[in-house]
Amino acid sequence: MTVARSKPVEINGKKYSFGFEDGKLLSVVEVSASGTQTAIDLDSEIFDSSDARESIVNAFNQTVKKGDTNSYVEFDEDKSITDLVTFASIEERRVELSRNQKKFNNEAATMVEYTSGKDSNTAPEEDTYLDETFFPGYVESETKATKVFAYPLDISLEQDHMKITKFKYVRADINLSKPDRVEKKLFERVNVAGDSMIGNQLMGSIFLPMPKPTDVNAAAWGKSELNSAGLLALGAAAGTDRVGGLFGLLPRNSQITIEQQKEIDKAKKDQARGDLTTGGFLGPGQSTLNQVNTGLASFLTGQEIDQDTFLARTGGHVLNPNAEMLFQGPSIRDFSFTFTMIARSQKEGKEIRNLIRFLKLGLAPKFRNTTFLANPDVFTLEYKRGKTEHLKTVNRFNPGGLALTRLAVDYAPDGYWAAYRDSQPVAVKMDLNFTELRPIYEQDQMKPVLEDSVGY
Repeated sequence: MTVARSKPVEINGKKYSFGFEDGKLLSVVEVSASGTQTAIDLDSEIFDSSDARESIVNAFNQTVKKGDTNSYVEFDEDKSITDLVTFASIEERRVELSRNQKKFNNEAATMVEYTSGKDSNTAPEEDTYLDETFFPGYVESETKATKVFAYPLDISLEQDHMKITKFKYVRADINLSKPDRVEKKLFERVNVAGDSMIGNQLMGSIFLPMPKPTDVNAAAWGKSELNSAGLLALGAAAGTDRVGGLFGLLPRNSQITIEQQKEIDKAKKDQARGDLTTGGFLGPGQSTLNQVNTGLASFLTGQEIDQDTFLARTGGHVLNPNAEMLFQGPSIRDFSFTFTMIARSQKEGKEIRNLIRFLKLGLAPKFRNTTFLANPDVFTLEYKRGKTEHLKTVNRFNPGGLALTRLAVDYAPDGYWAAYRDSQPVAVKMDLNFTELRPIYEQDQMKPVLEDSVGY
């Protein structure tokens, strides 16, 4: 059956149209004042309020029940929305959300005029010779048209290329450093995408030739040293050392789950370990005596002497530092690209200038007042072939977005000034540095879409 769409209803100052199929709530679309449509997740918190639930019930009555007022569902604010309106299955809603996102995406081939940086309702110049099928024009913002740029002007998107897309920066939470995960929504456990700082407002895109692709995935590990006295104190604090274990003086560490404790116990058994210190340890009395002797030696000699120096000089041994490498956290990836652009025509020279300025605008912070600055825009990067195909043979970029941290332009890359009659440089070298906005986690790398690829 076809999806029946309700008339737009206002919720929290914005208008939404709900889609029903076979009497079940399937989707919701935000409709802006300019008519732009954006697919929204039905599990969004904006639909949790009493007013929102009542609007959904009204939309259901008007769209599904239509003129049959006797069968209208009566709104009850004490009931959940799932008790009042039948929802489509999670999988059906997810498929419809994905379909609508593609349908309303600014890259959908519904308006296939390559705007070359002009408003999308402006007709292209007569000498435009790009294959317009691959450069859709679109209007995403309510206040200004989205831009599309390309170098070279006759680039073929059926070949491998890079796409840079600029979005407005948004924050949906105080912590936006989480991967794909499962959350409970509307009393169901659903898969949730990784956190993103990318807003719905798309500012424009740039198509460039394939650069030199490289990626470096890293994790921060650091050296840690702790002598036996420190191990004893640490074990006591954690409640898992031999004192707590043997005498039950301390509670078990609340940060360790039952499953993790089973793994710890199994590791001890496999390695024939009895406790964290594994053998002899420096008791508190001996440790105090060493400190007293070290302090006395420092006083008598007038020099700063540590315990290891004292022990080495007097007994030919030092405290075992029990050195090991410990995980200290994830690393944020950086990417650098270099593009050399040679203007082969006056029009291509203008395109080069426009795309450089487009990137500079995305890099610049936004002045609000003497107290606050707003974030610059954020970007997505893609290695692609065709309009939708992502390359499997090279890395993907963090879906949470990237920040453009540095833009360097050399207008005389050959070491001397060379320009056309309109002073457009013959060649321009552009260096771009991007930094991902959150780490890549294991859950990100385990996405089914990444199978048969190198991953992120």
